Amino acid sequence: MLQQPPLAITAFYDTRPGHGKQTRGLIQALEEFTLVQVQEVFLPDYNAWRIVRDWARFITVLPGIKKGDSPEPELILGTGAHTHIPMLLHRHKKKGKAVTCMTPGWPLTNAMDLCFIPEHDGPKPQGNIVTTTGPPNTAVNRHTHDPLQGLIVLGGKDSKTHHWHNDKMMDQVCKIIEKQPHIFWTLSTSPRTPPEMVPMLADLAKNISKITFVPFENTGPGWIETQYAKAFSVWVSADSVSMVYEALTAGCRVGTLSVDWKKKGHRLARGIDILEQHKTIVSFETFMEDAAYPEHSRLNEARKCAREMLRRWWPDRLQ
Repeated sequence: MLQQPPLAITAFYDTRPGHGKQTRGLIQALEEFTLVQVQEVFLPDYNAWRIVRDWARFITVLPGIKKGDSPEPELILGTGAHTHIPMLLHRHKKKGKAVTCMTPGWPLTNAMDLCFIPEHDGPKPQGNIVTTTGPPNTAVNRHTHDPLQGLIVLGGKDSKTHHWHNDKMMDQVCKIIEKQPHIFWTLSTSPRTPPEMVPMLADLAKNISKITFVPFENTGPGWIETQYAKAFSVWVSADSVSMVYEALTAGCRVGTLSVDWKKKGHRLARGIDILEQHKTIVSFETFMEDAAYPEHSRLNEARKCAREMLRRWWPDRLQ
């Protein structure tokens, strides 16, 4: 039996690492099923001129833009608003199937062949939309979790979504650690963590032998994935939603440290609420009451998305 040629993929990336993780997560999952050949396109930072230029190009070719219908089209992937028009312009020239991991702005949703949209965004049902439990990502369950290892990662300030209180967050961190004195904890921060929290966390690590503090600046590529692989329990401040889904995909038991959302119905807060209602994660308040973690999650949205793309267009690659 002749081996199939690789599935041709053109991946568009903007400058946001989180968006890149979603696209790479899809490619990584596709590689579990079939050979792929990937061409990467890295887009520059966008400014008003680039936005106007791309929309002008898109409007010019809009009457002729059709969804890919060639017999063996390439797959065109991208995540982030600034990738969408370049993706569709590429499809106009090369044909193919354009797939994104978020809700494109109108009228681009209908132009996409497939959109993977998180449930917390509240997408309306239609043929080219598939809802996901959070965004796909590159995390992998290595099945190497140590019950005596834990990870706490803090997000930080974001004026659009929530209020951040250093003292309240430190109080939660301390109570989680006190509740589980047998665990060796690794603490870390993120680019959004207020600078004044760094010495507070460093002092905590100095005073408790079972704590290691690694500030974000001292981590490198792959560091967080290594922590997911060895930590049994992972606590993330609720504003760092992408890390919640990554830790779940990595097979960790996940809890969230509370933040004060500016709007209770905000889509990120809604996503956390959905996970809590389904008992996929545990909130700080609930854990303080019964100290119980949810059962191991089998979440793997990248694999789910990969299967859906192949099922629709290349079902013979699933065999």
